[in-house]
Amino acid sequence: MPKVYLKNFCAKDGSIAVLDKTRNRVFSTGLEAVAVEKNFYTVDGLEDPYCWEKAYAESVEPMMSVLLPKIISRVHVLVQTGHCIINKDEKSQLALIMVMQLLRGKQSRAYEKKLFDELLPSTIEKAKEKFGPLTDEQQKRLDTFGTDPQFFKQISMGLTWDIERLTRYTNILMWHDFVFYHICGDMEFVTSDNPVMFINSNTANLPMVWLAKRRSSIIPFRPNYYFALYIQMLFSSSFRIKMGACVVLMPPKKKALLRP
Repeated sequence: MPKVYLKNFCAKDGSIAVLDKTRNRVFSTGLEAVAVEKNFYTVDGLEDPYCWEKAYAESVEPMMSVLLPKIISRVHVLVQTGHCIINKDEKSQLALIMVMQLLRGKQSRAYEKKLFDELLPSTIEKAKEKFGPLTDEQQKRLDTFGTDPQFFKQISMGLTWDIERLTRYTNILMWHDFVFYHICGDMEFVTSDNPVMFINSNTANLPMVWLAKRRSSIIPFRPNYYFALYIQMLFSSSFRIKMGACVVLMPPKKKALLRP
């Protein structure tokens, strides 16, 4: 999880409140100790094992560090519901940030690993049928594909940075209306180690396969501010909010509005 994102949820002293769902306890700590897994992007065997980590640090995270504060600064008590706070270029950048954040996370990695394990055997058999019997050396190399975690990780990271795939997913999000919500009161939004949540608009479930029909999505920006994407056809003519609009919420009680 990028620290440039999490710092928006920190207290004035730099600490962040954490809910450990496995132990059901709440504690405060520094950003260095949360939402991090050592060597998650490291791929042994490459000329530079840390190339993927550097790619995030040099491209996506700087974009977040500029765009998120810029958008957040435009939301304050004087901004009324319906006021547009982003332009088309900023919408495109925000869509790309969401796609990258989703694809780089543990949930997507686990989903890709499941598909990899399911499809690899049949893929190998098809290769044998097409190219004929394999030599002992070729068979040995194929056997390592399914057991070498670095091989899978390299494939996964390559897919995450596939330009055609990123462009396609970003364009799908661009078809949605972006709506920003600002709480004027004591209630708060919370975030998680998977902040980009795609919600089935009919059932309110959070499925893994997210680019499907009738899916909305939300991502908290800070405790009193989040934005949502809605498929345009979900709004009726009587409840139409223009793209990029800010919506002011006036909650009655102090309570977390969204929980991971």
